[in-house]
Amino acid sequence: MKNINIYLSVPCSLFAIQLSLTILKFTDRTSSNSQMMPSQLLIIPNIIVGAIDFASIGILNYLVNCKIKSNKITCVLFSTVTFYMIFSIVIQLADFMNLRETLQQFSKYYFATYVLHLKSMFNDRMKITGLPENDGNAQMFSSLMNRSPVPWAVIFTSIILVLLFHIFTIVLSMYNKISKKRINAISNTSSSDSSTIQTAASYDDVPLLVDQDRKQHKEYVFPVVITTIVWLLELVIFVIYMISDEKLMQAVAHSYWNFYRTGRKNKLDQNKYFEAVKQFRQSNELMAGYDWIDQRSNPEFPMVYAPKKYVCAYNPELQYCSSLPKDEPKIQEEAPNVVLIVVESFSPSPMMFQNHVVASNDKIVDGPLYKDMYLPNLRKISENALTFSSLSSSGLPTLYGWLSLMAGEIPYSNQINIVQSMLNDVDDFPSYFQQNGYDTMYVAPCKFDFDGQHIWLFRGKEVRNKKHPQLKEMPLWFDNIYQYIPTQEQAKDLNVTQNYLQSWVPDRITAAQFMKHFDENKQQGKPLMGVWVTIDTHQAFKGFDNDEFYEPFKFGQGRYGSQQLQDQINRYATVAKYMDNYVGQVVNHLKEKHNNTIVVLVGDHGAREVPLFHKNLVDRADPTSAKYDNSCNDEPFSNDELFATSGVITYLGDNPYLKSLFAPVIGKVVKVPTDHHDMVRTLYDIVGAHTGMNLPSSRNGRNLIELATNLTQSKPLRRHLSLRTTMVHSEMATEDTVFRFHSIGAYGQKFPGIYPTCVSPGEVREPITKSQFRNFDLYHRLYDHVQISNKQFSYKFRNHACQYPAICDFPESHEAFNRNDVAIITFAALGLGLFIGLIIVLAMYSVECCARRLSKVRYDNL
Repeated sequence: MKNINIYLSVPCSLFAIQLSLTILKFTDRTSSNSQMMPSQLLIIPNIIVGAIDFASIGILNYLVNCKIKSNKITCVLFSTVTFYMIFSIVIQLADFMNLRETLQQFSKYYFATYVLHLKSMFNDRMKITGLPENDGNAQMFSSLMNRSPVPWAVIFTSIILVLLFHIFTIVLSMYNKISKKRINAISNTSSSDSSTIQTAASYDDVPLLVDQDRKQHKEYVFPVVITTIVWLLELVIFVIYMISDEKLMQAVAHSYWNFYRTGRKNKLDQNKYFEAVKQFRQSNELMAGYDWIDQRSNPEFPMVYAPKKYVCAYNPELQYCSSLPKDEPKIQEEAPNVVLIVVESFSPSPMMFQNHVVASNDKIVDGPLYKDMYLPNLRKISENALTFSSLSSSGLPTLYGWLSLMAGEIPYSNQINIVQSMLNDVDDFPSYFQQNGYDTMYVAPCKFDFDGQHIWLFRGKEVRNKKHPQLKEMPLWFDNIYQYIPTQEQAKDLNVTQNYLQSWVPDRITAAQFMKHFDENKQQGKPLMGVWVTIDTHQAFKGFDNDEFYEPFKFGQGRYGSQQLQDQINRYATVAKYMDNYVGQVVNHLKEKHNNTIVVLVGDHGAREVPLFHKNLVDRADPTSAKYDNSCNDEPFSNDELFATSGVITYLGDNPYLKSLFAPVIGKVVKVPTDHHDMVRTLYDIVGAHTGMNLPSSRNGRNLIELATNLTQSKPLRRHLSLRTTMVHSEMATEDTVFRFHSIGAYGQKFPGIYPTCVSPGEVREPITKSQFRNFDLYHRLYDHVQISNKQFSYKFRNHACQYPAICDFPESHEAFNRNDVAIITFAALGLGLFIGLIIVLAMYSVECCARRLSKVRYDNL
């Protein structure tokens, strides 16, 4: 097997890079200090599968090169199979980065949102445009690498060593080949006199040549047999992985197989679907007067519920339809404005919470929730508000947390909602207010295409792509959308100093923009719903404004606390206090000029790694702080700050109905699990009471004011089961219990649902059983099924005319958007590979020319 070492050098060296990434994946930790893989023992089958994959590619590479009778190493480098290996390493690297920093297991999500940059199907011109901006990516990624230098050093070192090895091998190989040819040429010249005799004698050596030929053919038998066995084994493992629902295989298979698995549609068969629907409806008890709208034996819209007057319009045969009570009169007072403040990566627990709130094991306690030294304005607001020590998002990063809040979508287990659901009918927050007679506005700090938000935000505007008929039926989300770095003239109009960084727009400026444009939009005379999204608490917590606007916060030095942890807390406390300042300005402005306003503040998701307390890390700024059991963060799942943010809802005005509604719960802090959908459901109910339009919904949420009232009166809570996930870590929460586990299997524990959850050191927690994990997995797969099929909601359910005694037919759902990102990215990668290959061929040709010249000089000097 002559020269087989040359042909296997590329796959072996690339496998060395993959091996370093695999070891990091099983030994390093995520940004939330949790394990990436549920068990380190799974590294063994993972390495074996990877070795089989690279061995099959390597041996095939050898046979292909032998077949074309080429001994040039350049042919190895540019064969298709070699490029596949290089592409797989790129996928592996992207997957590790996503896994570590954003807890996403599939690298496809990264390429689909941040590389492909989908175009909006609607006119996405914004109301005001300013100076062009940078996207802020370089600053964010450099800070991430600086914060975690060890894994990045391992990755780059292994890549550099492999590249140097190949450069040395290529140069040495070319040099030796050229030198050998020159030696042979000199040798042939000196022995030219004997060539005739040798030629004549060769006729007597024919049997010997035949034997040599047979021997050469025998050399191919072994690699062919080995290749066949390895490839059959490879095929069997790959097919089993692709068709199996066993999630543990995601840890056993290498990352680039997960990349291809994302093309698989995760749908349920009929029996599993019925079982999942039954489980979903039994686990979620509806409010009084509501029922599931699709009562057919095979429900197509299993998650939609509505007041019974809507239900009976589609199911008139139900017994209670003939005795429905008359509609309650709607509230006569003017409908309130609604302001939603979405705070980036908002995790104040437990450091910024009042000690008496943190230490209490009650489900609801008296506030205020926040400490004055960290969040003085939110503390003041929470004195006259209902607040939540946990109000979780359905996922993270913003890509998922934002979408769950705005559109009600739960993150897929192996797809990307913001792409795959882009044409879905969803129970979205903005259009609900539009259809209830509100004007709507949105103020953002960064480009919308950064997270793919633009393909959702501009719904209902002028249609660009008319080949999808459902586009013209989609309701409008926002009347006016604002995102701009102010010019000098605009800054003067806003009465702000310009931002020098010119990247993402800081909270100081977007707060001024929100107040100005809120005033402008209120001149239309209609109730207004406004959304303001902040940015300065974004990872890595260094802010985006000029330095003079931050007040550096120094967290107390602990005896054994890590300096890195203390630095992170310092930075987070600094940007959180900055954010708090401008939230206070916006709320005060609304109270002075537009006091008939409900203000809601939520985080889009948790900050992941801060502000944690180590058990030996003392907050010397507040020595009375409660103890914090850090083992709760690491074993076996993660910390509260992954999904749990915090929430505030308050009313600023004098509307008698709203004042009486909030009165029983003012100044209270709810400590049981709540989430984005609960807050949206609460706003739906308040708006519906004023407009008389409590429309059908698929939001799996509860009215938080009702929940808090029941807690104060010690009444039982309605059954509820909610899901949040990052594809790696998942959390299921009932009305008073939290189950945290790795998404791959039953690696997790059952927690008492009192936030913060990690306050009682040494508390015994029950492990999650395999049966519970299967039920949770089925629950998630139901969401996958209905969202992929576009059956979670239909905008036609918002037809106010479909109330009993009117009779309506169930709507037909539009076909879900089906985009094969795997094929798109694969073809794009192949094209990129050919382009890079051409460049490297030219570089290799230059190296070969240099080697020839060096060889010529050497032998000219002989």
